[in-house]
Amino acid sequence: MRRQGIALIAVLVVAAVMTLVGGILFMGTVGDLRQTRHTLQTAQARAAAEAGLTYARYAMEAARPAIKSLIAPKMNLSANPATEWILPEAEWGSIAAGIQAILNSNYGTLPSGAIDQGGASVSYVVTRFRGHVRARDSQSYLADYVVISTGTSGTGSAGGVRRVEEKGVFEVQLGRPSLSQWLFLVNDAGGTGGFFPTGSVFNGPVHANHNWGFWGRPVFKDVISTSDDGAWYWHLSGDGCTGSSRVWVRGDSRPPCTVPDFQKGFLRSQPVIPLPTSSLSQQRAALGMDPSNTSAPTAKEICFALRLHNPPTKNCNSNPSVPDGVYLVNDGIQVKGGIYVQGNLNELVVEATGTGQQIYRFTQGSNTWVITVDYISGTTTVLKNGNPQGAYTGVPNGPAPLGTGGPTGQIYVTGTIASLRGPGRTGPLPCGTDYPGSSDLCPDHPPPGQIRPALSKETQLHITAVGKIGLTGDLVYECDPTKATDPTYLAGKPRCALGAGEKLSTVLGVMSQTDNIEIENSPIKAPDNLYLWGSYLSGSPGKGLTVENYSGRGKQGKLRLFGGLIQSTDQLRGTINPSGALTSGYMETYDYDLRFADSALAPPNFPTVTIFDVQKILPTPLSFREF
Repeated sequence: MRRQGIALIAVLVVAAVMTLVGGILFMGTVGDLRQTRHTLQTAQARAAAEAGLTYARYAMEAARPAIKSLIAPKMNLSANPATEWILPEAEWGSIAAGIQAILNSNYGTLPSGAIDQGGASVSYVVTRFRGHVRARDSQSYLADYVVISTGTSGTGSAGGVRRVEEKGVFEVQLGRPSLSQWLFLVNDAGGTGGFFPTGSVFNGPVHANHNWGFWGRPVFKDVISTSDDGAWYWHLSGDGCTGSSRVWVRGDSRPPCTVPDFQKGFLRSQPVIPLPTSSLSQQRAALGMDPSNTSAPTAKEICFALRLHNPPTKNCNSNPSVPDGVYLVNDGIQVKGGIYVQGNLNELVVEATGTGQQIYRFTQGSNTWVITVDYISGTTTVLKNGNPQGAYTGVPNGPAPLGTGGPTGQIYVTGTIASLRGPGRTGPLPCGTDYPGSSDLCPDHPPPGQIRPALSKETQLHITAVGKIGLTGDLVYECDPTKATDPTYLAGKPRCALGAGEKLSTVLGVMSQTDNIEIENSPIKAPDNLYLWGSYLSGSPGKGLTVENYSGRGKQGKLRLFGGLIQSTDQLRGTINPSGALTSGYMETYDYDLRFADSALAPPNFPTVTIFDVQKILPTPLSFREF
């Protein structure tokens, strides 16, 4: 019995020891698991905090529209930007405080779902807003910033919390942006006499100083703005609304008949954007002079620039008159400017060969000039009525150098252009003229293959006329900017493939100084389903892009504008019935050339706005710490 008792005690002791050891091991395992979990959640919290910093840098750039609205009323527009600050020093403190408030109010929390594990909150401190660089056409300002991002993961005492801090400087760049940065810009949108109906589509930035008019459900995929406090909302018979045919609404809709699709908002009471009417700088650019000098060149200066001085036959000092004709500005050997046209043109045809040459065909009365720009050889030749007039090194292409002038893609016409077009079509397009309906069968991009290109891949061109410009055909590029990385498209257009770091630079600007740009009906009628690429400007009071006899020319499908339209007064370009079906003229679609954003690309010597604008906000991190 004693031995059995001792054995039982031994078993109990062993069991107790094993239980104790097991308990210790279990407690250690639980502790290790807790430690591992805490370490993981701390790491996740740190990652979330760093994601918050990345978001904060994005926020500083994304807040540009709000910062622009803050800064615009504080600008001294009468200041000389080369010697004075556009943003007065007395406003710098309030600007810093305002930017800080914008960031903390709108960008303090990351969007839902931005972080897979955990979350982050961000706070901003902005101080020492100050001037940095002054110049004639641009200024920049600096401000110090501190961003604290708090990342969290998990809940309760086991959750992780980490904070990171970034200090840096952000630069606010002001400039006079090119008017081409807008898809649609107009002083008077004509809303008292017409409207943008269902079927109108805008996928870029649009602004009207006054009188927007809408009916049905036009689509605005980017920001739309106005300097008014509202807009005209129309109704037609049978559309479900009652009351006046148009009503001024300080809001976004007039249901059920007019509910525009403002996908990024409709901003009202925004600053007025004045439109320039002068094309004098384009004249100087074409003559090989400094385009930034906006004073009118004298008759003597023009005469000498065109190399007409040849005493005793022609003395520019005593007789500076310029005969009608087409002049490639040169010094006898090299191209020194653009193309200058004295008088009216019957026709200007712009044609891309597809092999690196650009052809311009000018018809004036009984005379025809053909100017061939060869980008491969870097030469330009001139024929008049089939007879050689000269061959020169260099090409008239791209913007004129500021301060000096030089070779440039500027055509300047002192009169009118009755017909401006590309080389034409090889056959009918695979679409009809009904809208809605058969006009949709043609794609926006790339244009149908029957449309021959007007501008060569290399061409950067601006066509300016003092008087009216008549459009009688398609104007498209050899290479579609929207397809520059599409392998299927490039397989059929190998010249459009871009090298490493290369950007497609093809661009067209068309500008009338004093009159309309008009889509013609007679004697030459523009084709159905017209494709117009580039930026078109008619800024003289009351002028714009018109369609001759828009209500009686018959329905012509879609007008597909890819680039931008800038007008003083919007014009009627077609008519619809109460059901929204096209009955005459064109249904318009506006497609933004993304290369125009922030004036990254603009037609050569294209006008800029007269006021300064916030062009870029560039944050630069300087230090980082975790705590």
